[in-house]
Amino acid sequence: MTIGSRHQQRGFSLLEIAIVLAILGFVLTIGLKSTGAYLSAERRQTTVARLAGVDAALVNFVALQKRLPCPADGASTQGAPFFGVERRDNVTGLCAIDPGPPVTPFMNRGVVPWVTLGISEAEALDGWNNRITYRTVSVALTGLTLTDGLKMSDCDPAGSFVVAPPAAVCNAACVAGSMALCTRPIDFLNGRGLVVRDGFVAPTVPSGVPIMIPASGTGAAYMLISHGENRGGAYSSAGVIQAGSPANSALEDINNNNQAIQGFYMDAPQVDAAGANHFDDIVLRPTLMSVITRAGLGSRAH
Repeated sequence: MTIGSRHQQRGFSLLEIAIVLAILGFVLTIGLKSTGAYLSAERRQTTVARLAGVDAALVNFVALQKRLPCPADGASTQGAPFFGVERRDNVTGLCAIDPGPPVTPFMNRGVVPWVTLGISEAEALDGWNNRITYRTVSVALTGLTLTDGLKMSDCDPAGSFVVAPPAAVCNAACVAGSMALCTRPIDFLNGRGLVVRDGFVAPTVPSGVPIMIPASGTGAAYMLISHGENRGGAYSSAGVIQAGSPANSALEDINNNNQAIQGFYMDAPQVDAAGANHFDDIVLRPTLMSVITRAGLGSRAH
């Protein structure tokens, strides 16, 4: 065998193999990052579509029932009583209380009541397979789950019916030609709905700037919240509350499920980097007037 033939058969050197492996590793890393980014974007798109579907189902419910539903219990599991069904006291119109122990409003664990809305369980999940959190107002006088709580068709802007705003419901005695018996829409809307803030903090307390406030009639009728890619504060499809990875920021903690109803909610700019400003919640927050109008329950016009 000649020296040339031995040289041709010696194979790759360790250095050459190392270089090839390094190149392969780089290519695989880029590919995995690209795949991860694609999957993340796809899940976000799925979530946005499902939020829109739930929103349409809620508006349809309002059109038929003239109120908003109470939430279902996010901690419930397949086969449990009231699984996916709104938990409401049909006498008071308020969202029901879990007798416990501990005694807890079901609203504190509120998720979209898919059975009540006539949609599938899957349609009430976000792109990460977690239940969509649902928040609205369920209190005496101004609650949106009360009977006729969103029926503004008995209100009239020319009315002069004296009522301490906000009115529990529009005065049903309102008829054409008798404006003294008609509640004004402004009195019906004032003070109703959820406060939503934009997420700017000053300096560490998540107070934020109000972007929707009930006092001006622009409060949110409800909040639909996907807790995003980090899943923090969401109930899984198995009814288990999720810890955030990366950890939730104080902004996201405001929107968490499995806690008492908050005085306001957050819809902050998307920030994927871990830290104090992290916010990957995906939120849908229609105004009270928007929901009423789309449901065909607007006031009379003159």
